[in-house]
Amino acid sequence: MSIKAVILSLPDDVERRRSCDYEFDRFGLEHEFCDAISGDQINTSELKGFYDADMNRIKFKRPLSRNEVACTLGHRLIWKAIADSQDPVALVLEDDATFVQDPRSFLEELAKRGPHFEDVMIKLDGVSRKNGQVIKSVGGQDLVLSDHLPPRTTGYIIGRRAAARLLALDERIARPIDIDLKFYWEHNVPILTLSEQMVAEREEAGSTIDHCRSRTKPGSPLSRFVRNLMYQAKFTHGRLSHPLNPDMIDGLGPLMQADNRVRNRV
Repeated sequence: MSIKAVILSLPDDVERRRSCDYEFDRFGLEHEFCDAISGDQINTSELKGFYDADMNRIKFKRPLSRNEVACTLGHRLIWKAIADSQDPVALVLEDDATFVQDPRSFLEELAKRGPHFEDVMIKLDGVSRKNGQVIKSVGGQDLVLSDHLPPRTTGYIIGRRAAARLLALDERIARPIDIDLKFYWEHNVPILTLSEQMVAEREEAGSTIDHCRSRTKPGSPLSRFVRNLMYQAKFTHGRLSHPLNPDMIDGLGPLMQADNRVRNRV
């Protein structure tokens, strides 16, 4: 038994897809590609249907680039396929991902216990340094619950029901996808991290999003400071108003059984 692996990639980016093939071949893992959408493909009329500029001003500290909107659309497309599939969990990667440690034992163990993880997401691309609680150990990795999630969506495991829950929000895009995931009290999907990072961005690949962000910063330095301050205040208020109690999170139920759980602070 193996976990289905899906890589989000622009269909004409042959070099990146070749790098992904190499990355999986070196561990003997199978994968498939999901065609990403380029921000340049989204015209102004379509952008208004996908992106809520008014809500963006309320929820985030700057406007989004077309590539950021396209990135969210690509991940939602993958979530839809996972939610409609018979696979309990799936591995999702962006095409600049590289494994910084051998993932095989972790993925094999996760595949055996797939139904236990249908309601959760596990971020593989960073570790949580604050307020962490170890929920379970799988394949030599501690799974950590924290209210401080690392940024990016370079690589993660997502359960079938977790994907369906994220899709059920059905809102126009107002924040980058990785920022949306940090607002756990809005989507109510338990998101865990690993004790040791498993996936990182390939340095030579370069982000197709980062270079666009500087162009979307609005107004003067003072206005940007105020907007960022408001965003940080709203996030901190939401986080402190919704403390994470593992025993009260429905999606963690199968992982919190007495014979499964490991509860420590990290």
